[in-house]
Amino acid sequence: MFAIFKELNLQFVLGYTPEEFARSLGLLADGKVDAAALITSKVGLEGVKGAFEALANPEKHTKILVEPWR
Repeated sequence: MFAIFKELNLQFVLGYTPEEFARSLGLLADGKVDAAALITSKVGLEGVKGAFEALANPEKHTKILVEPWR
């Protein structure tokens, strides 16, 4: 009711299908996709906030891996 009274519009994004996940994992497992090439940076826990800010620039980053032990 809150959304109706406020006249809010909500838009959702459809996620990936189980088949798409299975194919992706298969390509990774078979070595047909280099997962390391997708990781554009690595940070420790203290770098998580900055990582989210950096991901706002899609020209610079694709995936930032969080390594808690760093």
